Amino acid sequence: MKTFTRLLGLAAFTAFSCSLFAQTIGIRAGYTLSDLFLEEDGESASENFSMRSGFHLGPTFEWDINEGAGIETALLLTTKGIKLDESESFEGITYSSEAEVNLWYLDMPVYGKLYADVGQTRIYGMAGPYIGIGLNGKAKMEESGGGENYSDEWDIAWGDSEDDDLKRLGLGLAVGGGIEFNSFLFEFTSHFGLNNISPQANDDIVARNRAFMFSVGYKFHK
Repeated sequence: MKTFTRLLGLAAFTAFSCSLFAQTIGIRAGYTLSDLFLEEDGESASENFSMRSGFHLGPTFEWDINEGAGIETALLLTTKGIKLDESESFEGITYSSEAEVNLWYLDMPVYGKLYADVGQTRIYGMAGPYIGIGLNGKAKMEESGGGENYSDEWDIAWGDSEDDDLKRLGLGLAVGGGIEFNSFLFEFTSHFGLNNISPQANDDIVARNRAFMFSVGYKFHK
């Protein structure tokens, strides 16, 4: 809990500092598709996962370096997670299983941006690292077969011990691009987790978040 409080304090301080010194402040929101890369004993275990629909929302801060280049950061409240839906038949009986993991993150990307102006339209590409802080999460599952049904729901336990579900801190790489017109922007970014967020690393389990974001935003020039 102390680590979580410190991370949120750092995020608040970062947002305050950026708002003071940024040349441009904006807001961004949009649609998120996410899933989880899961590997166990060196073999992929995520073939049956489906991408989960969600959203992201938050402020952005930008600095121009020179003509054609800049730096941008953001604080994005982002939903991530996975869905699982599978079934199989055995001796004429169909067994089905459905599961869903819903995760809330605070993502802080830092992008290097390259852009070109074409008339009144700006086209840009960007890439850089991001930090994700797990805020909250829930999981639920339902199983049925042979006339019997079972369901369960629980809160995600964040931490580094083997009794926890996921590590709270995620690190990754974000890449994307978009167009800007009259202070409005339309953007696509991909987030790829680089560190293992599974506390069961000693059991050869590797888990990494993946997300694809479609955004609409607006810039308030200072």
